[in-house]
Amino acid sequence: MSQDHRPRSETRQLMIDIVARSERPLTRTEIVNRLNRKKTPHLINMMDALVDEGVFRRTIVTFNNGVTGYEYSITRGSRARVGHPS
Repeated sequence: MSQDHRPRSETRQLMIDIVARSERPLTRTEIVNRLNRKKTPHLINMMDALVDEGVFRRTIVTFNNGVTGYEYSITRGSRARVGHPS
């Protein structure tokens, strides 16, 4: 399966849109699946950069199988900037 090659800025905006439109926090896997991509260090770094920039909030969760992972949600200020009610 070949992956779509798009500019970094477009991938970043798609990530923001995906998380902003979600009714609940999303895992890394859910985000990359919605991008039709594989989970790679590059994409994880992009998510972490969005956390550092204050666009995403990252929460550490323990899933039903006992594995610890991350879920991402949009911050309140970012939700207003992308045109979604807070």
